[in-house]
Amino acid sequence: MAGNNRYSPRKLGTILDAAHIAIGICVVLMAVFAFFNPVRYMFLFPLIFLLASILNFMTGIFYIRMYPRVRKKKAAGSLYIVIGSITAVLCIVSAVAIYRNI
Repeated sequence: MAGNNRYSPRKLGTILDAAHIAIGICVVLMAVFAFFNPVRYMFLFPLIFLLASILNFMTGIFYIRMYPRVRKKKAAGSLYIVIGSITAVLCIVSAVAIYRNI
């Protein structure tokens, strides 16, 4: 029963790639709207940071779980987790800064 996994690494890689594409498109669209009219679409900035944070956490957890014995991949996964934490803090700070003035 040791190999009774629901998802193989190939399926998880495909899911991660699909998440990268979907979240990447969302972030680019929100960034374009926020760039052209920042006053009207100011609420998008915390969402951009939130999506970036989610994507970094997903990638970091994927690297750590799929490559537990490869030091470079595990270090890269840890770096993704740190970057995800930084963008999560930026999400909270930007949300507080924006919604405090409303």
